[in-house]
Amino acid sequence: MIAAKGSSTSCTSPLNTTECIADPDWIYDMHQWTNKKGPRSQASQDLYLEKIFQVILPTNKYFVEFGFNEPNYTAKGSGANTHSLYEKGWRGLLLDGHHENKVINLKKHYLFANNIASIFADNNVPKEPDYVSCDMDSHDLWVFRSILQAGYRPRIMTTEFNSNYHITDALTLLDPTINCSGSLPKNFRFSFQQCAWGSSAGALRIVAESHGYTMIGRVGLLDLIWMRNDLLKDCFRIPPFEWFFRDVRIGKIHHRPILSADVLKQIIDYDTYVRTLNIEKSNAAARAILKSRNLTCFNNVYQFL
Repeated sequence: MIAAKGSSTSCTSPLNTTECIADPDWIYDMHQWTNKKGPRSQASQDLYLEKIFQVILPTNKYFVEFGFNEPNYTAKGSGANTHSLYEKGWRGLLLDGHHENKVINLKKHYLFANNIASIFADNNVPKEPDYVSCDMDSHDLWVFRSILQAGYRPRIMTTEFNSNYHITDALTLLDPTINCSGSLPKNFRFSFQQCAWGSSAGALRIVAESHGYTMIGRVGLLDLIWMRNDLLKDCFRIPPFEWFFRDVRIGKIHHRPILSADVLKQIIDYDTYVRTLNIEKSNAAARAILKSRNLTCFNNVYQFL
């Protein structure tokens, strides 16, 4: 793999002499779509996916998408990332906390770190689906991580990220099943945490790279696109992670500001968690980061950091 655009390095290497069938700069070139709107998806996801699978070619044409956020592909929801793929004959598993539809294999589930692998197994999801879309507006990182820890190896994955956070910070909401018992607390109720939802790009990067994935695209302030490393040919020029964010203002308020300090108990620094496996220390580290950043999202609860 070649790191810099415009390098004069040959499109083959001693380690991989496979002929490069795509423009070596195709990953750089896709970035022109970051703020565009595709024909079916919420933003430009389907533009990216069309190009990606022109380059690496699909294998089983199997996808998984959660949360689907609508009862069918024709409803006027936020726009399914798999809609265009479905129209091209792809099939797979759709998951959502509020909708189900047997016709398109949409099943109703709330997803957590402790149940996603069994749901995949129960629905015969192949170990290497061509595409998985993860968009839950909550504890996405932990579900993303559990899929990979269970041995599933999607060729392409998209994960929603929280653009309120700096890209080098590893902040994330906790999954409620990440506790001593590993089970869902009886009093748990899902609630959207406004601008504190989900995970930072930096936290998702730790999970992705530790499981053999590289970022190849950013869809606006919505999704990050990850490719499995064994699919990256030596002749592909891969932008550094930071390059994808050079033309966007990270930290700008996205969704409403936090009004209750209760959410602060649910945010951890994932980097600290990986090193210590200690939720209290990880929460303290997250509070220190948030206090130092002075983000608009947390202005109303800054005194509690």
